[in-house]
Amino acid sequence: MVDIDADAQRILLENGEWIEYDVLSLDIGSTSRGLDTPGVSTFAIPTRPIDLLVDRVQSKLESNGSSKCSSEMIHEEEMVQIVVVGGGAAGIELAMGLSNRFDAAVKEDIRQLQVTLLVSGNELLAHESEACQHALENVLDELKIRVEYGCRVQSMNADDLHLDDGRKMAYTHCIWAAGASAHSLSTQIRNAGISVNREGWVEVGPSLQSISHNNVFAAGDCATIVGLKDLESSDEKSSPPKAGVYAVRSGPVLIEYISRYLKEQEMVPFDPQDDFLKLMNCGDGTALGFRFGLPLRGKWVWELKDEIDQGFMNLFREEYLPDLSKEGGGGDLDARTAQYDEYVRDPLRLNAEEACTLIMRRDDNVDFQQAWGVLREMMSDEDYKNEVLSFAEIRLH
Repeated sequence: MVDIDADAQRILLENGEWIEYDVLSLDIGSTSRGLDTPGVSTFAIPTRPIDLLVDRVQSKLESNGSSKCSSEMIHEEEMVQIVVVGGGAAGIELAMGLSNRFDAAVKEDIRQLQVTLLVSGNELLAHESEACQHALENVLDELKIRVEYGCRVQSMNADDLHLDDGRKMAYTHCIWAAGASAHSLSTQIRNAGISVNREGWVEVGPSLQSISHNNVFAAGDCATIVGLKDLESSDEKSSPPKAGVYAVRSGPVLIEYISRYLKEQEMVPFDPQDDFLKLMNCGDGTALGFRFGLPLRGKWVWELKDEIDQGFMNLFREEYLPDLSKEGGGGDLDARTAQYDEYVRDPLRLNAEEACTLIMRRDDNVDFQQAWGVLREMMSDEDYKNEVLSFAEIRLH
């Protein structure tokens, strides 16, 4: 899609063809923030679109004579200086992964490999608990990843990043993970009369319908939800952050809303979760996770991340797709989101102290399924969660 005529209810394709619609769903995602910074689009490797990231990194490695990432090949360069711009979860995970992309022999010699994370703020993941932030700092220290705070890139050339404080930072590989910015199509969407806010996000209500056109829907990174309220307290809530988990989980909700609209059924407001399990691959066979303010680390956390990721990909297999020919559009809203949340309560669950001990372990013998069960019990039982957290607080202090 390259343009839209909302009045005529049609979209223009790149080949010049116009396609009419009864309902339009805008799910165009976002692009990387700051790509218009001088030199960035030419010399940096942006994280979006994600499907091109690995190829771009590999191509850059090969162009530097480091395609095999072996210590022998890296000796051909005086130093491999990897700079990741962006201190969000994506930038942190990329820094850890790239650090471990090189052989152990290279990582041990700081003169040959340096991974630097540039952060615009004064701390990493400011909304996480002190315990989670401390755990993250420990992992970065283990991997010898340098973190530079208060840094903003003014421009870059083939060799250096120019920071706003006047410093120059040499690099051989620069990954641009500076967060989300609105897709370039947001201009055409706004010009079509569809409500778009100042930042370029499509404005939708709690039913994911455009606040200006009720036959236009939007979800994921490209949208911002206005008028969102907690269904229990009726308190106003902010639109969810630009995180993949919210985009993924809004998919089945979006299908339900479009089905309801076409059948002229009542819309029910969307109530996205306030918090979620955050999992970052450390690149060394372990992962770091945050949930309920607790830091989780180990092989089992990586196994859990892999299980969740593979489970999501399995949803695209034909047998998992909803049958829209059935009455009710293939299920109600709860049924659609159950593909992520379905869980059978464990009648023999661990007591709170045992549960705390299990999820705080870092050894390789933890059964990730059992640990995942504990976390899900905590999600579904507030009293149990608080009891587990009381034991965790003692351990953390």
